[in-house]
Amino acid sequence: MEFFQVFNSLQSKLLNLTLVQLPKRQQYTLKDVSAHCTETDCWMVIRDRVYDLTDFMQEHPAGSDIMLEYAGTDATMAFADKPHSLDAWLVLEKYIIGELVPEERMFDDSDYSS
Repeated sequence: MEFFQVFNSLQSKLLNLTLVQLPKRQQYTLKDVSAHCTETDCWMVIRDRVYDLTDFMQEHPAGSDIMLEYAGTDATMAFADKPHSLDAWLVLEKYIIGELVPEERMFDDSDYSS
């Protein structure tokens, strides 16, 4: 468990390094995300951030079936439970489209740079 906490902390710090203030991200509810649950429209929540992974479906090393299993849901635990490299976390950032509304977040607000 300690490794997971250290890795998440490192990941948050690396992904939140900015020299300029980023614009506020669009906010979505889990209900909003749940409408995007197909191979041609695939959104997921990971660590309270919302990702449109539609274009990544066919590129995923384990195939699109595993992605479809979590499409339209909070996939944080599924993502964290599988071995993903730092590169995977960085690739993930290309697909960010927003974040969960504050009342539905599960992680500390200090993890956000928006």
